[in-house]
Amino acid sequence: RSMSSTKTTIPNDWRPRPHQASLYRQFGHGRTYRRGCAVWHRRAGKDSVALNLTARDMFCRVGSYWHLFPEQTQARRALWNGIDGQGRRIIDQVFPEAVRKRISSQEMLIETVNGSIWQMAGSDNFDSLVGSNPVGVVFSEWSLANPEAWEYIRPILVENDGWALFIFTPRSRNHAYRTYMQALEAQNWFRERLTVSDTKLILPVQIEEERRAGMSDAKIRQE
Repeated sequence: RSMSSTKTTIPNDWRPRPHQASLYRQFGHGRTYRRGCAVWHRRAGKDSVALNLTARDMFCRVGSYWHLFPEQTQARRALWNGIDGQGRRIIDQVFPEAVRKRISSQEMLIETVNGSIWQMAGSDNFDSLVGSNPVGVVFSEWSLANPEAWEYIRPILVENDGWALFIFTPRSRNHAYRTYMQALEAQNWFRERLTVSDTKLILPVQIEEERRAGMSDAKIRQE
């Protein structure tokens, strides 16, 4: 989305890789799906595409957007203080200075020039965000998160026609597995399962190196 007043384009210096394109193009405000479940292997860029489609949607619909990790400290370490593969601070890539009106490191919050607000938090402490009425929520590492967070947030998103995106790598047949199975049965959910065979991001020789280093076959299949 072009912003002529600042000469800045959102997404900023980012475009989806081939395996990310379907999720990016089909999910969000004005798109085919408002509920999504992306079960992707490690290092497939789950958070990257979720962040950039969120930034895009923040300029399509003004509102509050949450990116929830299982724990608050994990959110700060992984994204707020995180550096991408090109050496850029992740939040600077997603929300360049030109589109930011306000930033709060303590709250892990960014307000954009059009009035939208993006905030990170832990799903273990989701009720601390009471009252902000989100219109878009990303549940990152959903397989490790508190499932009660969705039960709390779901009616809010139903009422305001917001979206919810669950991204994760599997962890046995827990609540995340049930979310994926629900998505498979529902016609109004985006659902996608990507393994290394689909993305070709991790080569067989690299997998074999991990096996020789002691990673179990069960762990390899999971990751």
